[in-house]
Amino acid sequence: MPRVLETALYEFALSTGMLFTVVTAVRWMAGPGTPLADLFPTLTSQLVAMGLLVGVIVVLVLGPSMRHETAGHLNPAVTIGLWLLRVFPGQAVLPFVVAQLAGSVAGVGLARLAWGDAAARVGDAALTPAADWSTGAVFAAEAGAMTVIMLIVAFAGTRPHLLTYLPAVVGACVAAVIIFLGPLSGGGANPARQFGPALVSGTTGLLWVYVLAPVAGSLLAALVAGLLKWRASAR
Repeated sequence: MPRVLETALYEFALSTGMLFTVVTAVRWMAGPGTPLADLFPTLTSQLVAMGLLVGVIVVLVLGPSMRHETAGHLNPAVTIGLWLLRVFPGQAVLPFVVAQLAGSVAGVGLARLAWGDAAARVGDAALTPAADWSTGAVFAAEAGAMTVIMLIVAFAGTRPHLLTYLPAVVGACVAAVIIFLGPLSGGGANPARQFGPALVSGTTGLLWVYVLAPVAGSLLAALVAGLLKWRASAR
């Protein structure tokens, strides 16, 4: 099997597992009548738990993936961003993005099969912004979060001695996005995070924002990195 397709399947499997885990966590933390409801009685406590969970997943995936060069992006905006930074092959971008989005749908679908109405009652973990946040504000927040993450990746890529710490730093950034932006913009900064939940739950009104904003953030990060000449390999 060609290397690109092999690693794309790896991305599909990882994205499937991540979205299944996310929906499962939301189902048990926020669903009615669950034994964990008393441990996570508020949105803040749920977001902290979710942020830590996803942050740990990112660290556990990214560390071995960097060592063995098996990608582990989990995020179409990261894949596109690394290509824009000229450290990821262009021919692999489409297979990776398709695999990540397909894995998102598959993971949510598996969670719906596993948990049925309980997953549906929590909206299949679909992201929603605060009621007083405009579409533009959500776009800016989601794009800004991705810009920061990709600039960190680009900066570390020019300083090889920092790459050892990159999985932990990126994981911490992802956790921070979920915890602090979760009550505001939704805290996704990842098209795959919303793609499956939105499609399965039917809440597709702002799906374009959650898909395009992180990609715009990666584009902005690449432009800034180019101006600063941060072009060394980040992978």
